[in-house]
Amino acid sequence: MRNQFRSKAFIVIACVLGSMTASAQEDDEAASVKVGKDGSVKVKSQGGTVETRGGTTRVRGGGVDVQVDGAVAHDEDDDADTSSPRSGSLELVDSDRTVTHDCADGGKVEIVGSDNKVTLTGTCELVEVTGSDNKVTVHTARRIETTGSGNSVTWKQGAEKGKKPRISNTGSNNRIAQAR
Repeated sequence: MRNQFRSKAFIVIACVLGSMTASAQEDDEAASVKVGKDGSVKVKSQGGTVETRGGTTRVRGGGVDVQVDGAVAHDEDDDADTSSPRSGSLELVDSDRTVTHDCADGGKVEIVGSDNKVTLTGTCELVEVTGSDNKVTVHTARRIETTGSGNSVTWKQGAEKGKKPRISNTGSNNRIAQAR
């Protein structure tokens, strides 16, 4: 449930930000961006406000008031190798990361970003890649879906013995193949 909430919150934030950009361009009132010494960020326009501080993000405007606690930010100085703290589902919304994740028995994985190197162990129910230029290695998968571009997904086996995973490739220039 927590990952689903974050996805919905991300969509709401993106929608509000999109409307703020439009209203700032259409109106005479200028938008402002303030970055605090503590790393907090406040983006304000006539249409609303987005604030981040200490892992909490709050979006207000257009009848929306959403607060998300526990957001994680990565900078380029972060350690290059990241292992998932728990098994099961994973939502990776980042770029230039190296991640190892255990799907356990049926976890779902969503990769939104670019130039990530992701290794998935266990049995993944669904591996969805919507970013670009990612390299994903999957031990066992039931379904693989790519809607991004330039991604490479290599899988070892299907979730059911002797069967390949169901594959959907509606993106462009993606390579999905069984490991040899």
